[in-house]
Amino acid sequence: MNIPRKHFDEARHDAVERLRTLVEHEKIMERAVVIDDVFGKIRVIVWAPQESASNLKKRIADALAEAAGPFWSGETWIAPGKSEADRPMFDRAWNESSEISSKLRSADRHRTRGAWLGTSSEPPWLMAETTEALVPPIVSFYSFKGGVGRTTALAAFAIQCARARQRVVVIDFDLDAPGVGTLLNPGEGIPGARWGALDYLLEKPILKDTDLRDYYHVCAREAVTGPGEIFVVPAGYIDENYLSKLIRVDLEPPPLGEKHPLQQLLLQIRDELQPQWILLDSRAGLSDAAGFALSGLAHLNVLFGTSSEQSWQGLRLIINRVGAQRVHEDKLQAECLLVQAMVPANPETAKLAQEQFENRAQDEFTEHYYAENPEDAEDDRFWYIRDMESQDAPHVPIPVHYDERLAVFSTIDKVADMLAKTDDYQRLSNRITSRFAEKEL
Repeated sequence: MNIPRKHFDEARHDAVERLRTLVEHEKIMERAVVIDDVFGKIRVIVWAPQESASNLKKRIADALAEAAGPFWSGETWIAPGKSEADRPMFDRAWNESSEISSKLRSADRHRTRGAWLGTSSEPPWLMAETTEALVPPIVSFYSFKGGVGRTTALAAFAIQCARARQRVVVIDFDLDAPGVGTLLNPGEGIPGARWGALDYLLEKPILKDTDLRDYYHVCAREAVTGPGEIFVVPAGYIDENYLSKLIRVDLEPPPLGEKHPLQQLLLQIRDELQPQWILLDSRAGLSDAAGFALSGLAHLNVLFGTSSEQSWQGLRLIINRVGAQRVHEDKLQAECLLVQAMVPANPETAKLAQEQFENRAQDEFTEHYYAENPEDAEDDRFWYIRDMESQDAPHVPIPVHYDERLAVFSTIDKVADMLAKTDDYQRLSNRITSRFAEKEL
């Protein structure tokens, strides 16, 4: 008899369902964790008496060999183990896994992109941390697809802040395709920073005591920033050494209780430069850098999307990551704003595109971001479905129209006035600053 071939996600689904049945019906099984290991194999930890280990392992092996086929590793560990030394390892596996049912959880063992799969984090400081010192918001700019004007919108906001005499720091965290460090350069004939964010991430664990001035330059000229200035931390200097540094930087979440070098960079910027804003230009797609930025690092995430199905498929993952997944962890949703990028210039076409985008945004956020309405009418802990009526709700998009003047320009000086004064970018800036009311431009 020919057995239909299963792909990994099908095998995993069947293995989970078979293990769920076993846990519910085998009285000696207290609980279990199904593990996807780094090689695409499925392993299992079961909490049960050691004297039942042999028979129980055989029943599990028979069931999962049939359910998962070649994806079953054949490995079942019985917790808490024969030695007390095993207990912390098994307890950690349970505590760090995701709930499937009250007695069954799932864990991922991964080589990369741990920030996408791990428990959500929090910003390195709270906005209400102190009233005595300046506490700048960290605002992350993200798009699932590239080429939608994310970096340009970030530059527009930075320019508006600088012209309003607000000190702003921009960090180029698009390490795979840097750009904002060049866009917001020091000026013609003035060299930019020789080192940047990538160097800091690589060097901080070794040097410990770092001089922040080595990693940024200042964009301050009348044509761009008016009377203000923008401190720019580029990704780094693109030369023959850049790639060798990129492949060595660690973007996995740090051990519990420790701070990642990126968090240390943010803290050092806050304390030494004392800006009113820190803007993070995040990598597009499902990269390690994007996962780290969207794991809870920022006080506000500005999410860029278009009407294309490809864009929505990616945005759905992001909305779930910053929304429903955090609610499931009993954490507040990460604050976000939605931007509809590349809106057609033609008024009639633009109106239709905006209506379609707004409807899709409402559906996706309802399912993947907002929490169900609470019984207590006074409860305002989460963003709830009832909050969707607000025009400042996360799912209400800010349209940014395509402007061919931004398709080709030699320097930021040529378009800075437009970025500072165009209605679309001013509306976006107002929506950002409205989340931090005391900082309105």
